[in-house]
Amino acid sequence: MAMDHTTAGFVVELILLLIVGRALGEIFSRMGQPALFGQLIGGVILGPSVFGALLPQLHQAIFPATPDLKRMVDAVSQIGILLLLLLTGMETNLALVRRKRRVVVATSLAGIAVPCACGIVLGFALPEDLLPNAHARLITGLLLGTALSVSSVKIVAMVLIEIGAIRRDLGQLILATAILDDTMAWLLVAVVSGIAAHDTLGVGGVLATIAATAAFVLFSLTAGRRVVAFLIRWSNDNLTIEAPVITAILLIMLTMALGTELFGAHTALGAFMAGVLVGQSPILTEHIEDELRGLIMAFFSPVFFAVAGLSMDLRSLFDVGALALTVAMIAIASVGKFVGAAIGGRLGGLTWLESAALATGLNARGSTEVIVASIGLSMGALNERLYTMIVAMALVTTMAMPPTLRWMMALVPLREEERTRLAKERAEAKESVPNMERVLVAADSGANGALAAHLAGLFAGGQRLLTTVVEMSTDTSGAAFAFEHVRRAAASCPGRLAAQEPATAASPDDLIQGKAVDATAGLAQEAAKGYSIAFIGLDHPVAAAAHRFDSRLDRLIAAFDRPVAIALNGRREAARPAYNILVPTGGTAHARLATEVALALVKAAGGRLTALHVFDPREDTEMLRGRLRRGLGVAVLRDVRRLAGRSDVPVELKTATHTRPELAIRRFAASRDFDLVVLGAALRVGERKFLGPRSASLLAAIKAPLLLIAQ
Repeated sequence: MAMDHTTAGFVVELILLLIVGRALGEIFSRMGQPALFGQLIGGVILGPSVFGALLPQLHQAIFPATPDLKRMVDAVSQIGILLLLLLTGMETNLALVRRKRRVVVATSLAGIAVPCACGIVLGFALPEDLLPNAHARLITGLLLGTALSVSSVKIVAMVLIEIGAIRRDLGQLILATAILDDTMAWLLVAVVSGIAAHDTLGVGGVLATIAATAAFVLFSLTAGRRVVAFLIRWSNDNLTIEAPVITAILLIMLTMALGTELFGAHTALGAFMAGVLVGQSPILTEHIEDELRGLIMAFFSPVFFAVAGLSMDLRSLFDVGALALTVAMIAIASVGKFVGAAIGGRLGGLTWLESAALATGLNARGSTEVIVASIGLSMGALNERLYTMIVAMALVTTMAMPPTLRWMMALVPLREEERTRLAKERAEAKESVPNMERVLVAADSGANGALAAHLAGLFAGGQRLLTTVVEMSTDTSGAAFAFEHVRRAAASCPGRLAAQEPATAASPDDLIQGKAVDATAGLAQEAAKGYSIAFIGLDHPVAAAAHRFDSRLDRLIAAFDRPVAIALNGRREAARPAYNILVPTGGTAHARLATEVALALVKAAGGRLTALHVFDPREDTEMLRGRLRRGLGVAVLRDVRRLAGRSDVPVELKTATHTRPELAIRRFAASRDFDLVVLGAALRVGERKFLGPRSASLLAAIKAPLLLIAQ
């Protein structure tokens, strides 16, 4: 009885595709070109063009035309398409498109309309032997138009980063337009797929497909966004299995892909929109994104692009007519995209030089083009010869884009406001608060708990951070107490909330959740779920005499390697709005973090900040005396002024000189009626973490409400 070696053949094919694709991808990456080109060419080498032509019998033995084996490899390739589109969607920043919508929309529409029209005309001009179905020229023409008009977000972003232009105004415009181009491409693919599925070009079927596609996108960007954010957050916080968030993301992607397939569009749209929604989730950490990206780029991406290369037969281009048509297609795609995008840039208000640079940056089709061509081949809108021409066009246009864009960007000068913005962004990149993602609030129903909840709400509302409120009281009504304080304070930051883009803005109820955990062990376990900072409000959190923390707080600090903000309501009364805040400075990392937190609170409350620097004459050395020493202190205050200026927060700078800085701080805090004192402290480490004597004495001496930022 003959043995079935289908599984063995499948494994052998995967091994070859991975080895050759990854090896050539490494070579191309070292040459400064996208790795996907190496993976694609690896497939070409293993296909009929090279391997099949040189060793036909061996090629037939390894890559037989067995239906079962072909279906298995195609299945992996199709999953690869969906995962690549998921990743593309996750990299799609719709807020960037909205911020620059005038020039982006004008450039994208014109840059799509001109080459798309050329593609449709080309579809009707093609000889019949290049058409899979001579009676469906419009389908082929529409797919050709889509292929000629797309831009690859991934390639565009990679090139902009490589040439150092990603943060330039023009670089942001190129990236935003490529994002919109990519989005429009999958909408066009969905519509073309729906038309092809109806086997008719009737107006009713076309309108039904367009209406269903529009309804799906609208639902995704409204209710769907909240559902996806909830599922990701719930799986992260409640499941203990390994990589629960990645499983949730994959299920979301497959479900949305299935949904678009059921209403007649292509699965590509569902996978892409799933990526958009996942990318907007406030709990998607860099670690989770890197794990998912590693899975896709290490296996599915090289297999997909290698399989795409296997479907190419370069021998079909050896014919003079076919080669001439390929060159004409490259010219049409490049000129059409350039002319359309340049006109759109001018309509959007750019100069001709800026419009030309913008159009140059969009002339890279990369992986987007290959995926579109693969979809067209699978749905029967393209045959292998036309498919080979389109992929060849994608290779040429993408490889030509980096050097031409580098040359064009060098010709466009920096504007003064752009130079100022770039300097500001470089400075902000060194700050801690803008990089925070999630806030943990642990509070009981006492005065300290009320203050911690109020300040956490201001901080989270002002920064628009996902917040989890954990009740530490045995009283079941305490959870509602803490949650309501956080929610009210977050809702009191309308200026920051109003500044958000409509599609990404969320109400405080979307960003804040309450949770009950075991006060003994549950708080430390909760802290390990990816929080950036914890606001703590407990009765007697610190024993001043021993400089040690409450046992519950001690366990959290031991398990939490991020900053902890401990609230102490010295007045023992209801929390007051943080309109007038004092922050002592010192030039240390923990003092700077305290300054950043204080600025965030002042900005959210619309208040004022006072920064105090105390000079300690005992710290003078032979090298750091007198004027030089004071100069260093003044430099610290100037840094505070710069931070406040970038946040548009009014700040008053004060200095004092004392051999005991903690005493000077205490006296200054008592001299005015401050609503809050924000104090930074570096935790000392022995058998456990504890406060130094200066920080402990300040906690005991300052009677105003105090927020200790310990790290």
